[in-house]
Amino acid sequence: MEDHDRLHNLEGGETPGEPPKIQSTEGEGTPIPSRIRDAMHDVKRRVSEELHNTRDVVDEYEERYYGGRRRLEDTGAPPARVAMPYKAKRHHDPASVDANERKWATLAHASTLLTALVALGSAGAGVLITMFVPLLIYFSFRNRSEYVAFHALQAFTIQLVGTIGFVGLILAGTFMWIILLILSALLLIVLVGIVLLPLVIIAYPIFILATLLLPLGMTVYSVIAAIETWGGRNYRIPFVARWVENQMHGGWVSNL
Repeated sequence: MEDHDRLHNLEGGETPGEPPKIQSTEGEGTPIPSRIRDAMHDVKRRVSEELHNTRDVVDEYEERYYGGRRRLEDTGAPPARVAMPYKAKRHHDPASVDANERKWATLAHASTLLTALVALGSAGAGVLITMFVPLLIYFSFRNRSEYVAFHALQAFTIQLVGTIGFVGLILAGTFMWIILLILSALLLIVLVGIVLLPLVIIAYPIFILATLLLPLGMTVYSVIAAIETWGGRNYRIPFVARWVENQMHGGWVSNL
């Protein structure tokens, strides 16, 4: 029996006297489950797609904002001057304005005085003609002088607020006052109207006087603007100037 085992060991390649060889399992690992492997592949695919999409967005941005400059750099041509947004040049340079431009800018602002006088003499009916004088000046100079166009549009805007705005406030305020007056009269039944009715009656003249500040402010600002532009300065009517600039460069006025 022992001879048989010894013979079997010799046939298996083992040398007598040596310990039996243990089969090495080094380098072998536990197989990764297929669901984990599929999940890893799915994550890698999504990351690759996100990187690709990000690259497309970056390329589109660079082409939109730097494409022209890069193409010029590739051809060796000098880079063209990039136009700055209009917000970067808020003020017109008075030094570059000639006497004719100052004259027409002054006339645009001075036409507000004509509108105010016509409104007083015609109970407001004549302003439908005179208020469009600065608008006509704007259309005449919008392609020739930005200075004149800017001041003409300022003059038209402030006339629009001082006339149409005034009429709109008067109509709306009068309508609300009539409603309050009727309610106050009805409340006389419960004695509350005894206090409320006199207050409503007094409130209407105060409202009319407050609303008159619109045409008064229109006239005062227009006189100041006319004097300033005649002297070659660039007068900006508060709140109106910023709105006019935005409309001239990107707003509805630029599409006219």
